[in-house]
Amino acid sequence: MTLYLTQDEVKQVLDMKSTLEAVEGGFREMGDDKIEMPPRVYLHFDKGVLIAMPAYMPGLGVAGTKIVTVHPGNKKEYGLPAVIARIILNSPDNGVPLAIMDGTYITALRTGAAGATGIKYLSREDSKVAGVCGAGVQGRSQVMGLMEVRPGIKKVKVYDIIPEAKKAFAEEMKKLFPKVEFVPVGSAREAAEESDIVITCTPSPEAFMEGAWLKKGCHVSAIGADTGAKRELMTSVIEKADKLVVDFIPQAFVTGDFRVPKEEGVITEDDIYAQLGTIVAGKKKGREKPDEITVFKATGLAIQDVGTASKVLELAEKKGVGKTLAS
Repeated sequence: MTLYLTQDEVKQVLDMKSTLEAVEGGFREMGDDKIEMPPRVYLHFDKGVLIAMPAYMPGLGVAGTKIVTVHPGNKKEYGLPAVIARIILNSPDNGVPLAIMDGTYITALRTGAAGATGIKYLSREDSKVAGVCGAGVQGRSQVMGLMEVRPGIKKVKVYDIIPEAKKAFAEEMKKLFPKVEFVPVGSAREAAEESDIVITCTPSPEAFMEGAWLKKGCHVSAIGADTGAKRELMTSVIEKADKLVVDFIPQAFVTGDFRVPKEEGVITEDDIYAQLGTIVAGKKKGREKPDEITVFKATGLAIQDVGTASKVLELAEKKGVGKTLAS
């Protein structure tokens, strides 16, 4: 029997705290070499991409695959989300599908949780000011994850190329986190300067974050560029960083953030300090000095989707949510 869950049903059972637990646990298993996960596979269309992301997580007793499409022009042209996803969980014992569920909401939350895991291990614990570039769905989940791991944040500066978006975003976030000051700013530079944590979560095809804007002790959470056509970080950010951490080396150099500096001869794979899972598993240290500049480059991993979907399945079965499909 297979459980089917719509997006509304996923939302009924999943919150950021549960997602963060699943994602951090997945990184730990990855760091302990307990997962099987090939690099994701891309199909490139004129208007977007389709990505297949399989993973096997023996610790959870589950395997699964996410099929996700990313079409940046969807909202304007079709009134649809830019990201649309489905996740299938399978039993490793007999291959039977355990669940089929919406993956769009899971994708949003697990990406926020991945950024938050990087922030937990790489940013200063006494961080007070954050800057966010990108006031869309991902900006929202990044802030939600941020506040789970750094509740001491007092001020968040918000930048987006759409003025109305950053204002609406600041108002929405203020309702969720009334003790935090959310301030729309006029540029990426304003968002970055004097910030303890800088989050980039945009679909930008051109780099816009400059290394000179980053203060000592800053942590950069680079989330948005997940294909070769996207780039948020200028090469100067890579050059200024004391530690470069990625989620998965084979995927990191596909994205514009690392691909371009590699082509320029600025970095190689040897310059990566660690994959985040290695740090979460305790095999390497995260932040070691208060004044070091750290960068976490996220590309998105299948273990995040499969781990979070497994959590959703567990919670849904406990709460009696979803529809059972005949085999």
